[in-house]
Amino acid sequence: MTSLDDVFVADAVSHAYNLHPSNYAIERYAQPVVDLMTGQEKAMPDGYQRTEESFLTDWDPQVTANMLFRESQVDFTVFHPQSITIFEDGLTALEKGERFVEAHPDRSAPLASVDIIGMDDPGDELARQVDAFGAHGVKVYPSYWSDDGHHGFQMDDPEQAFPLWERAADLGLDVIAVHKAVPFGNVPLDPYRVEDVKEAAESFPDLNFEIVHGGFILAEETGYRIAEHDNVYVNLEITAADAATRPDAFVETMANLLWAGGKEATDKIMWGCGTPQYHPRLLLESFWNLDFPEMESRDGTFTITEEDKRKMVGANLAEAHGFDLDELQASIGDDEYAGPLEAPYSTTPFEVVA
Repeated sequence: MTSLDDVFVADAVSHAYNLHPSNYAIERYAQPVVDLMTGQEKAMPDGYQRTEESFLTDWDPQVTANMLFRESQVDFTVFHPQSITIFEDGLTALEKGERFVEAHPDRSAPLASVDIIGMDDPGDELARQVDAFGAHGVKVYPSYWSDDGHHGFQMDDPEQAFPLWERAADLGLDVIAVHKAVPFGNVPLDPYRVEDVKEAAESFPDLNFEIVHGGFILAEETGYRIAEHDNVYVNLEITAADAATRPDAFVETMANLLWAGGKEATDKIMWGCGTPQYHPRLLLESFWNLDFPEMESRDGTFTITEEDKRKMVGANLAEAHGFDLDELQASIGDDEYAGPLEAPYSTTPFEVVA
């Protein structure tokens, strides 16, 4: 098998969370989200589980860069600021995205993120972010909060969603990334399903729609979306963690994601770790070394090959986000991150459980 050192790896999502309790805007919703994250951290194997004290802090974007580029084989990432309004700064502040991309222009590209419910004109805010730091797409969420409580957001809503997609298209953006499958605490599940992506994708064929956390639940339904629409993709953030902690479950998820589209649907799946939620090296190596069994689809049996994996960890992101893969590879060159890999967490302030 080819070494990951010889493979171009593009990670579809990275963040820099502020998990400190002082960042909770609505504690009854924020706390369950943080509890989910700490629970996932406790499932990590020896050497990759961090202490709660170092985990529940305000993460600097340079920590994200070190984990991606110094401690793992990731070459390029899409940085996602966040607008999760149960957190004071959205969980990953916009300024962190600006700092990350400014410091690593050849290794990253940013998305915008807007509070669709709480803003008078989210389209204007989207345009401002595009001008401010060159966002090439936008990240949205199924849940937003205002003074009167929780609001679910549907991708096919003609009054709230479609005007924003129209503005995104007018701005020449490439991708709409939507958080799905992982509810923010005790909220209605419907906005986290994937049926609403169908009409959005059909109505805006020039935009690519990226289902983030695709397959974490509703894998088969998600698979139909990517099989039926040329402009719908899956981002494996959170789902990919199972490759390290529950490989049999991950294989089953991939089989369900690919049931409708078969081998061709491997072109629609993008690698994403959500660093620093997970260490990218652990997840990436677990996926790369996983031997997938023969899988069934509507069109017959197939196998996931090394070439398929290579596309999933690099080329598919370039296709979905409108990047030239050769240009991405050439732009990195012999930069400060080109040396041998450092040990996991050795270049970060995180403390590992003894």
